[in-house]
Amino acid sequence: MSHIHIDIEHVSFGYETNQNVLNDITFTAHENESIGIIGANGMGKSTLLKLLVGLELPTKGSIYVEEIPVIREMLPKVREKIGYVFQDSESQLFMNTVKEDIAFAPRNYGLPEEEVQAHVQRAMERTHIQHLKDKSIYKLSGGEKKQVAIATILAMTPDIILMDEPTVGLDPQNRRNLIKILNEFNHLKLIASHDLDMVYDTCNRVILIADGQIAADGIPQKILTDKELLECNHLELPLRFQA
Repeated sequence: MSHIHIDIEHVSFGYETNQNVLNDITFTAHENESIGIIGANGMGKSTLLKLLVGLELPTKGSIYVEEIPVIREMLPKVREKIGYVFQDSESQLFMNTVKEDIAFAPRNYGLPEEEVQAHVQRAMERTHIQHLKDKSIYKLSGGEKKQVAIATILAMTPDIILMDEPTVGLDPQNRRNLIKILNEFNHLKLIASHDLDMVYDTCNRVILIADGQIAADGIPQKILTDKELLECNHLELPLRFQA
């Protein structure tokens, strides 16, 4: 298996020609890293994830996923490597039952049915939702939908997982469940989030984006305890470090 990594080189992007959301972003994400992407609203966290999976393409610079360039004609190959869990989990769920939803992508890839079922079983075990397999998507709670959305991604056995605000709308118990699930994954993970306590609990590296650029990149213990750095970028210390 090739070494799992993402290379982002001098990437800039703007939705409007005269204004960039991201400016000259460069970093490499390595195998088994869990990277929290943090920053105030509108600083480009979600945009960065969209660029990595090719939902948007850079206006300047280049992105490589395991040596594959993220360009329009290579997107099917890129998306075999990356699973993307949207902020709004519901937009990822459209079949009648949980197991049908999880089976959809492996079936779509043309896997034999026996293999599809093995993928579904494994994804449900990893997200602890075996008990929900026959439940209607429309009867799930917010936390259950999030778990199912993650299972649909895992069923495709990606090397890399991207998550946009995974704890939004979760109650404390489901949030704890999600943290536990994330910590059991050995994927390369990039998690964009305002929930700095969750980032502290699940990530071994933090990248702070401010004004479209990387303002800090390092270990959570350093960045997430730096009150001055966070406040100057319109963020607050994680709750555990607040007096």
